[in-house]
Amino acid sequence: MSTLPQISLAKLAADATRYEEQQRLQLACEEYGFFYLEHGIPREQIARAIEASRRFFALPQSTKERYGHASQDVYPPTARGYSPLHGEMLHPEAGPDPKELFDLGIDNEGDRRPFAGRTNLPDDAVAPDFARSLLALQATVLNGVVPQLGNALADLLNMEQGWFGRHFSPPTVLQRVIRYPSSGGACAKHTDNGFFTLLLQEELPTRPLQVWLNGRWIPVPSLPDSLVVNLGDMLQALSDKRFQSTPHQVVHSGPTDRISLPFFIYPHIDARLTSQSGQHTFGVAEMMLRNYESIWETGKGAGRALELQ
Repeated sequence: MSTLPQISLAKLAADATRYEEQQRLQLACEEYGFFYLEHGIPREQIARAIEASRRFFALPQSTKERYGHASQDVYPPTARGYSPLHGEMLHPEAGPDPKELFDLGIDNEGDRRPFAGRTNLPDDAVAPDFARSLLALQATVLNGVVPQLGNALADLLNMEQGWFGRHFSPPTVLQRVIRYPSSGGACAKHTDNGFFTLLLQEELPTRPLQVWLNGRWIPVPSLPDSLVVNLGDMLQALSDKRFQSTPHQVVHSGPTDRISLPFFIYPHIDARLTSQSGQHTFGVAEMMLRNYESIWETGKGAGRALELQ
């Protein structure tokens, strides 16, 4: 298990290859919880978002902090905006992570539900192309990747026709930009608590992303034209634990900072979901808020962090 499975979005969509590719996807979900996905997102669009993000993080600290959690008119306020180095803790043993980040989501002015509303983003006068490039990438991911992968996963769960569309229209999206410093950047071991996560990362010679498989940490290098997918705790519950929400961490030390662009995909915020067996039922908002409380208020970490000793 030194290499993650590789899944093709195009093959999942094509009649001639769909069945075989779904079988490979099922194996990836049951045995790994992580896989590469050939996505078709233009390279130049990803590069544009990475470069704009790099310019934002190079701004003076006082400028970045104008867009911090206190400036965000959303609930919880930690769901959007800038967080400095050592601002977030994903595992209590490791302490605050040496990384800085900016969170955004699907903007919907006036929506007062949790994880909704409008992000206070810097305009082009402050951070050229930062907001525009990230929102453009969000649209590409939500239209060109999320429905296709989500429907394939729903089929593997034996959900009824149209299940994914009903519960993810729209999805709840936590879009994040992370800068890991060149020396000692890290993200402590944890699991993600959503449905699935899509990770776009720079193609660097280092392999900072690590996945816990077969009792050891496996490095996950970047592959051209592929993103990394990992399954979350919600999907593990909905599969009655057939699918794996696999622990992972980031340990970065290299010649340059590392920019990471994850999309955490959740069902609609008002959804309440039950697994096929009926053994697992949860409300999306309740589970998300409990996870944010664990990270930002009680210091217990992200996902199933406390199980990872």
